[in-house]
Amino acid sequence: MDVYEGRERPLYQRVVDDIIAQIAAGVWRAGDRLPSERALCERYGVSQITVRRALRELAHAGRVYSHHGLGWFVNAPSPPVARFREVTLILPDLDWLMAPLARALNDALGPAHVALRLAFTDGNPETEAQVFKEAIAQGANVLLLVIGGQERQLSQRYARLLAGTELPTLLLLRDVPDLNLPAAILDERACLEKLTKHLLERGHRRLAYAGPDPALVEGQRRYRGFAFTLWEHGLELPLDWVFAGELTQEATRRRFLRVFQDSERPTAIVCATDIQAAEAMSLLRELSLQCPEDVAIVGLGDRDFAPLLSTPLTTFRLDLEGLGRAAAAMTLDLLAGREVKSVAITGQLVIRRSCGAGFKA
Repeated sequence: MDVYEGRERPLYQRVVDDIIAQIAAGVWRAGDRLPSERALCERYGVSQITVRRALRELAHAGRVYSHHGLGWFVNAPSPPVARFREVTLILPDLDWLMAPLARALNDALGPAHVALRLAFTDGNPETEAQVFKEAIAQGANVLLLVIGGQERQLSQRYARLLAGTELPTLLLLRDVPDLNLPAAILDERACLEKLTKHLLERGHRRLAYAGPDPALVEGQRRYRGFAFTLWEHGLELPLDWVFAGELTQEATRRRFLRVFQDSERPTAIVCATDIQAAEAMSLLRELSLQCPEDVAIVGLGDRDFAPLLSTPLTTFRLDLEGLGRAAAAMTLDLLAGREVKSVAITGQLVIRRSCGAGFKA
């Protein structure tokens, strides 16, 4: 005797159970017509009201369907619902750099039934450590960790953060050389090398540089790309021609104006961000210098405003969508337990008027 919560199962439920059992055993297959209601009444020794209720319950569960005038039929089984696995992307914020990357990640992971969850740190190492622990506690299957901060402290900081975790982890944007972890890298050094070589090919030999604080990982790696290219071509770089941070900061602004008032000023500026390129154009106008006639300028990022500046900006467009797709493929490999190798992505040079194409210094 079947028992249901301390009492006999209702008659209609016994009919439901037996029909489901018959379908599971292959007695009635998808598309088969069930016996008539009268035949089912006789089979189970119950009333027509009981049979009809059982059939309604089965229809509600998607096991059978009715065809007017023809009777009841076995439904095809529904495909199993895939269980979504979860990946947590730990990032400072959803800025111009991260938004297209996160969107490409989500678009590529969704069809594979992998849910992407964003966890923001605001660039604070303490917050980063907290959201890292929360992601593990909430059952993330893979962690995607955006690398940033002070270059000098990078290895120690992330070694402490990752100590003791066995959860598959993928580094994003930048690698950490001392950690044996796969990374989907935006090769900032290579981007700056290509920008600098472009100006050298245009005949420039006196190049200044403006970029993020070199103490930061992005500032350090971009500056290395610029400085190495000059060294490779046997060119000197006066320290006074290197500008870190916002050009509109008063001390930096005064030094910039002084350098570019000199008759032996740089003929071109390599800017490691498009914002600094826009700031440089504005400061040159204060000196009545024209871009590119007097000073050529290139930037990095191809931000929305780059073609709209007073002189449309030659810049390096970062393949952030490509980086997101590569990271998604690596994530799926991690989920499948396959070997994952690091990849490096750059982008393409977008030539506009600010570089002074064809100009000979």
